[in-house]
Amino acid sequence: MERTFFERSPVEVAPELLGSLLTVDEVTMRIVEVEAYLGPHDQAAHSYSGRPTKRTAPMFGPAGHIYVYFTYGMHHCLNIVCGEVGEGYGILLRGAEVVHGHDLVATRRFGKPYAELTKTEQKNLVNGPAKLCQAFGLMTEDSGTDLYTDHRFQIEAGPVTDVIQTTRIGIPNAGEATAYPWRFYEAGSNGVSKK
Repeated sequence: MERTFFERSPVEVAPELLGSLLTVDEVTMRIVEVEAYLGPHDQAAHSYSGRPTKRTAPMFGPAGHIYVYFTYGMHHCLNIVCGEVGEGYGILLRGAEVVHGHDLVATRRFGKPYAELTKTEQKNLVNGPAKLCQAFGLMTEDSGTDLYTDHRFQIEAGPVTDVIQTTRIGIPNAGEATAYPWRFYEAGSNGVSKK
């Protein structure tokens, strides 16, 4: 997957990103749920103002970098920057399936090896944006990292079937942007936060 893949509108990139394998150090996950954010054209985007802040500066940078933000005083969320420099476009990674590094993910999420997880804990391992970010071990200090030059990261395309397109989650006060159908997920995956 070349950087040019991300140098497009996130609404185009998001459904094609499903099925991709993202590796951070020893953990590999298959992306199964994403949301697109269109910067100044999207009231729900952190970059809606069109002006970079210390927090949102990575969103206005080159495609293929990550934007990690802290929310609700307790959670981190992971985005991949899209489009051209200055546009403020991005894709929030909302849900995944663990492919490699199950024990490390289970320890980060629940403090114990994967074999000791309950069925409920297994089901809720990475089916949400904060869970996914925690599983990768990413924090705000990782924001701005380039997926293509940092040796910890690797991303490659993968197959996906039966893509569902619907409205995004958790943005009730974003005006008309609340109803934009810019969430995409793989219908048959257990890694989806909400179907």
